[in-house]
Amino acid sequence: MSGVLELVREDLRTFAGYRSARSDRLVGDVWLNANEAPWANAGDAACTARRYPDPQPEALRASLAELYGCAPAQLLVGRGSDEGIDLLVRALCRPGQDAVLVTSPTFGMYAVNARLHGTAVVDVPLVDEGDTWRCDFDAVANAALREPVRLVFLCSPGNPTGAALPVQEVLGLARRLEGR
Repeated sequence: MSGVLELVREDLRTFAGYRSARSDRLVGDVWLNANEAPWANAGDAACTARRYPDPQPEALRASLAELYGCAPAQLLVGRGSDEGIDLLVRALCRPGQDAVLVTSPTFGMYAVNARLHGTAVVDVPLVDEGDTWRCDFDAVANAALREPVRLVFLCSPGNPTGAALPVQEVLGLARRLEGR
């Protein structure tokens, strides 16, 4: 096992997840057990709107992989940042044991999802420099190394500050925390 899978909670690494019965045993055009509408929709000539979307759409992942120079298997498609944050906290943090690190003021869903999943929040406040906000990367690294931090959430541009984080500083932080 290598890369990001090593970060996943050990109890989830072999978990196969949900798999729809549709792909295994059932045949047919309309799946009433999946709440699909049996009637045609005049605004949907392809008759695709009545079906649930593919949770990991292959064509989209292939296009994004080409754009970003990675493999489709390295991408997780979500339905917005809230879902992505939720999935990260659930998959990587052990309730009651791990923590996430935030730099307030920041997007509130980081802390909300941590608390919903029984994960502590370590806050390293941004430095208010009057006309801008600055991330103290040394303080972030020190806190992440001192506390049981599994995720560091950095928001760039900041919400609500609008401040962008210097890419080289973010990469330096990633190097300092590599293997944690």
